[in-house]
Amino acid sequence: MLLLVIFISLAVMKSTATQRSNITFLEKVIRDTYVPLQGGVSSIRNNWDGWTAVFSDKSHMQQQIKLLEAENSQLALENQSLQEYKQESFRLRKMLNFDNANRENYDLLPAHLIARSPNNWYECITIDRGFRQGVKKDMAVISPNGLVGRVGSVSENSAQVNLITDREMAVGAIIQKTRETNGIIEGLGDSNQLRMINIPYYSKIKEGDRIVSSGLSAIYPPGINIGTVTEVSREPNGLLLVATIKPTVDFNKLEEVFVITSYHPVEVFEEEEE
Repeated sequence: MLLLVIFISLAVMKSTATQRSNITFLEKVIRDTYVPLQGGVSSIRNNWDGWTAVFSDKSHMQQQIKLLEAENSQLALENQSLQEYKQESFRLRKMLNFDNANRENYDLLPAHLIARSPNNWYECITIDRGFRQGVKKDMAVISPNGLVGRVGSVSENSAQVNLITDREMAVGAIIQKTRETNGIIEGLGDSNQLRMINIPYYSKIKEGDRIVSSGLSAIYPPGINIGTVTEVSREPNGLLLVATIKPTVDFNKLEEVFVITSYHPVEVFEEEEE
């Protein structure tokens, strides 16, 4: 009721104030009381509107951040897929070029690596080709970079390949340039090292020499890259030398290979040094 009276009084004073030069004492008291109150209410309303706008903007910004984070995650996945496609395209193009360049020497069957045991990482791999695709035991397996190993066992649609890094493997080898030193390559169970043994003490083998398969067995064709000599030392008996070989194949990045289903023994494959 009091508020209604004050409101009516204010309305009357406002309507008559323009007709009088002076205001009454009561009008002055009411005006002095009302004006600060009106200013305070207006200030509170303005502040409330401001805080409401701030909270609204903050909520909008949080929504935008979430949207941007989702878009960023999607772009990262797309970029990862694109990089994977590029890498696969590069590898397959390299495989195709290698196949085209060696068709006169080999019949090559491409295969993908589908399994690898953590317990024997450098001993064997499983590929997605078996006897239904023409794979047989003891066929040589290569990549565009060099010798990978040989087929150890075969099933209908897959085969196990024993890697040359396996300690049980042995491959006849020679120096590529001089065609001398018929040694034997042994695996060390390590992706970065092989060992060449049975090297005569008078051999001129040295660091940097390229080692290739000798072709003296019925399994491996001659001239396939095996690795590069990194060290030469003399065995304790002093009659033979032993060489440490770095493989040309990166067995940690092996994904595709070729199975040599047949080859012409008189032909010698020698990949040019890069």
